[in-house]
Amino acid sequence: MGSALTATQPPYRCVLFDIDGTLVDTVELIVRALDHTFRKHLGVQISRDELRRTIGLPLHRQVRLFDQLVDFVPDHHAMEADEIAYYESHKHLERVIPEAVDALKEAKRAGLSIALVTSKNRLELETFLPRLGLNGWIDVVISSSDVARPKPAPDSVLAALEKLDRLPHEALFVGDTVYDIHCARGAGVKVIAVGWGAHPVEMLRAESPDWLFEEPAQLREFFRSLARREGDEVAGVGIPAAHG
Repeated sequence: MGSALTATQPPYRCVLFDIDGTLVDTVELIVRALDHTFRKHLGVQISRDELRRTIGLPLHRQVRLFDQLVDFVPDHHAMEADEIAYYESHKHLERVIPEAVDALKEAKRAGLSIALVTSKNRLELETFLPRLGLNGWIDVVISSSDVARPKPAPDSVLAALEKLDRLPHEALFVGDTVYDIHCARGAGVKVIAVGWGAHPVEMLRAESPDWLFEEPAQLREFFRSLARREGDEVAGVGIPAAHG
């Protein structure tokens, strides 16, 4: 797994970023929201490690994962609504990861198209995206509501590539879970795994991503090196100011 770009690599034209655990530290908040939801609706307490492992899957799958623990049919729609309500009422716990956001901006300045590819659904994104503060930096957003088969299936990545008019070998995917790796790999896209999110580094390394960065600053430097390689002519065209 590399840590820098080399002259032998193809000219990438777009980068697809996961959100939760990659650009924004939401892991603790999601764990709390899921714990609240399962205790309220199923009357069970799931371990924190198990809840962390579910992060990266769409909410409609998460709320169904532990149905076998109860002898009744849960109201999954109510569970989804309660999870979202808990999350929003505790949204102050979200923490944007500055170096990861800087990495996205460096990729944009290098002339690459940018997509967000997330397991959040449209309802979750409606209130979340304005808080992310990346208006003008993002070309395409694909949520779990936009595809028949969300992560870990490749549909989300393929949908983003179609909207961007890019081919798989022209793309990079950045994510923090094994579901991100499977999604990208299934679409034929190279993967940058990041070790500051929901899934531990050891779990990510076992999936043999193309790159694995344990610190956000490494990701930022990766895209800075790409921007330098692409040159000033590309880096300054139609892109928000560096201080934005």
